[in-house]
Amino acid sequence: MRFNVVLLSISFLATLAVGLVIPYQNIKGRNQDLRAGFLDGAHDFIVFKREPKFNYAKKAFNSLRGAAKKSILATAAKAHRLTTNLPSRHSTFHVPAGPKPHQNSQTYTGKAVRKTIFGFHLGMLCSKPFRNALHKLPKADGTGGTKPLPHMSVGGGAPKGKEIDLPNNLDPSRRGPARVIIQPTGVGGHDFKGVVAHDQSRKPGLGDSDHFQVHPKP
Repeated sequence: MRFNVVLLSISFLATLAVGLVIPYQNIKGRNQDLRAGFLDGAHDFIVFKREPKFNYAKKAFNSLRGAAKKSILATAAKAHRLTTNLPSRHSTFHVPAGPKPHQNSQTYTGKAVRKTIFGFHLGMLCSKPFRNALHKLPKADGTGGTKPLPHMSVGGGAPKGKEIDLPNNLDPSRRGPARVIIQPTGVGGHDFKGVVAHDQSRKPGLGDSDHFQVHPKP
């Protein structure tokens, strides 16, 4: 899986770099667009210094020069501006710990969520389809609802969402329990739908892969 992520990222960046020729006036316009977008998006630029699995993808991106690199950044900045309902950078999303030593509690800021979304737009983070499927084993007290994001519609004309991993803050070598969910809105836009996570207190078996919404705290 780690190799596939690296390979996909490098292939994506290399494809954009090969044969890319942009007239000067277009580059100038993109630079202006990039600066405007980064007034808000600069804080959301993907920086996963503690994530070794992204090192090769970052090196591939950093090896690009001139128009190719600016084009990728401009495209990502534009996509980020078209992403609606981004959380406050100061909000927090907390995932309780599980019984096993590696099931640490995780706390993410809204800034980390926004960085993850920007990393997706940059082409450095992969996603997989998110169907907001019904829970296989709803919580006994009913607090988790019948599906991960009750307010999100999928199907009947509504597109599937995209699920992007949040990093494991305490053990980068392991996949973390939390995911960022976005949904395409058309014309290159996305809508942030929320953060979901596995219930780490559950034992392997029915419902251990269910996702539950992680509500933000201001």
